Amino acid sequence: MMTLVLVFILAYLIGSIPFGLLFARYIAGVDLLHCGSGNIGTTNAFRCAGPLVGTLTLVFDVLKGLLGLSILALFIHTPWALYVTGLLIVIGHTRSIFLKGRGGKAIATSFGVLLYLNPWAILIAALLFAIVVALTRIVSLGSITAAIAYPLLTPFFRGDALFILISYALGAYAIYLHRDNIRRLLRKEEPTLSFGGHVRKSKRLK
Repeated sequence: MMTLVLVFILAYLIGSIPFGLLFARYIAGVDLLHCGSGNIGTTNAFRCAGPLVGTLTLVFDVLKGLLGLSILALFIHTPWALYVTGLLIVIGHTRSIFLKGRGGKAIATSFGVLLYLNPWAILIAALLFAIVVALTRIVSLGSITAAIAYPLLTPFFRGDALFILISYALGAYAIYLHRDNIRRLLRKEEPTLSFGGHVRKSKRLK
């Protein structure tokens, strides 16, 4: 039991590592918490700190989900504990202890976690994300599309009722985290993807 508790704590701490914030600060000299949307994720890293920082943020956020869960899975012996571990990595990213409860929207980290747990469904959802972003250049719209598509795809690849339920919960959580983006989309005010740190603090999105 103590091992499982330790695994859960480590999962949350791994998820809490704010890679985007660290890369932006030490490579580009930009504080993502005070730039653009104030988010520590890939999109804001691209906007505020450029393609290098954005790409590093994407890669490391995916890896902390994929590798983090892969390593912790070595100490887990039940499916439900594996699912909880994955959820805690995602929650850590969105509610980081290192940022006093702030965080990102966990699209990349969720992708990493689900790449381990349910690869075919999340890869199809990722393809839909890529198509939507390519057509609209609106990352949040692609993320919302993937968040809706993934749980709908899950039953075709996994018959585990608990996992299907968790998949719907993850999708709903992702949509909830994008609630401000949804409001801007409805007002046709959502910004398109751009690069290079031109979003000033005074222009920070709410």
